[in-house]
Amino acid sequence: MVKPALRPHVAPAPLEPVVVKLGGRALESPAALAAFTTELAAVRGPLVLVHGGGAEVNEWLERLGIAPRFEHGLRVTEAATLDVVAAVLAGLANKRLVAALRTAGVDAVGLSVLDGGSLACERHPQADSLGEVGVPVGGDAALLASLLAQGRVPVLASLGMSDSGALLNVNADDAAAALATLLGAAHLLLLSDTPGVRIDGAHVATADAASLDTLRTHPQVTGGMGPKLAAVAAALAGGAARVTLAQWQGSGDLARLLAASARVDHATVFTAVGSHQEVAS
Repeated sequence: MVKPALRPHVAPAPLEPVVVKLGGRALESPAALAAFTTELAAVRGPLVLVHGGGAEVNEWLERLGIAPRFEHGLRVTEAATLDVVAAVLAGLANKRLVAALRTAGVDAVGLSVLDGGSLACERHPQADSLGEVGVPVGGDAALLASLLAQGRVPVLASLGMSDSGALLNVNADDAAAALATLLGAAHLLLLSDTPGVRIDGAHVATADAASLDTLRTHPQVTGGMGPKLAAVAAALAGGAARVTLAQWQGSGDLARLLAASARVDHATVFTAVGSHQEVAS
């Protein structure tokens, strides 16, 4: 099979990349990954990818007889779990994604958020119960800006480090939000198996920063949705004009999710200012 020539994502100046956090269905099978990366190869403009890999981490933990545990939507990461997280995220998940992207013609470069000091992290405030979990507290855009200026696509695993050099498991949504702020992203797209926000069974189509505060305290916002909405809030506060929380549902979906005018029933679009909250049945 003749592989396509690698097509650079040519970055205009100043850089205002789209940041995409990839998780869930698009990472779960070779066929889905191939379909997603083919779509991604058609995206024009500077692009940064951040990925998790929770399902594969769980699979490897279970193979090793370690029960996955979560608190408030975040993975409890003791020393043994951290070894698996690092091996899967920075190893298997990252390199499979980079390989799939390069096969699709994208000039992808695999990294972790700790590489080049791209994100500086510190231990989570609830580290006593969560273990080796980190939160972004700044970073250095130089490495990523250089790659984007060369037309390359950075692909970052959400593995950080503390000031003392300890590895930290960073929530991928938090990492993506911090990178969006660092790079002045025009749009942050958070993909997972969560089809946007639903309250009382109704799909929340759009929300602005003011109504986001209300959503975050709603009693139906539980589990992993809490950290996702915290990441949305951080990105908007950091200057992102638009944040989309969505589920990728297969070939052809990515273009709709990236389009500014698109309205889909498996996504919630957040803006810094807007018409407050719009609910669709």
